Amino acid sequence: MPTHAPSTQSWINLVVLFKEQLFRLDSVLHHPLVGLPFVDSLIRGFLLAAEHPYRDALTRDERLSAPRAIRSAVEIIEAEACLPLTLSSIANRSYVSVRGLQQGFQRHLGISPMAYLREVRLRRAHQDLLESDPLTVTVALVAHRWGFTNLGRFAAAHAARYQEPPLKTLQRTVFQRSAQLGQP
Repeated sequence: MPTHAPSTQSWINLVVLFKEQLFRLDSVLHHPLVGLPFVDSLIRGFLLAAEHPYRDALTRDERLSAPRAIRSAVEIIEAEACLPLTLSSIANRSYVSVRGLQQGFQRHLGISPMAYLREVRLRRAHQDLLESDPLTVTVALVAHRWGFTNLGRFAAAHAARYQEPPLKTLQRTVFQRSAQLGQP
């Protein structure tokens, strides 16, 4: 990666900012609405700054090239994942038929709208588990907060995605905090 290129310098500035903010207890990076997109930006920035044969393909974001109705539905899901969204309510608010929404998601994102909603909720639940105190928060509480009513399915989906059960994710947080503070 050429260090003199503007895109490389921009990416290095992002890394420095991330490093400065990561260990500050009051940093907004610890909030999933800020931290997750920032990490995504670091990864995307690296992929765009580094020279490789697939860089041009990365500049075409399928969500951005999707029709307005699909982009609108994605925005609704991302912003309101904690609410009881239905396929028909998302379609109505996106000014498209249910079938059109399903076809558009499949064509442009390769996933159904409700599967996309489940993925967003799972990602947010995982982040909550990482940030929560297991003395005051349970896996069931986090799962229900994000719309998972079947705890067995939630645990299976979480384990498949993050390679560990949700309880271990919740407990791991305490061990990491203790290690950072130098406590046993």
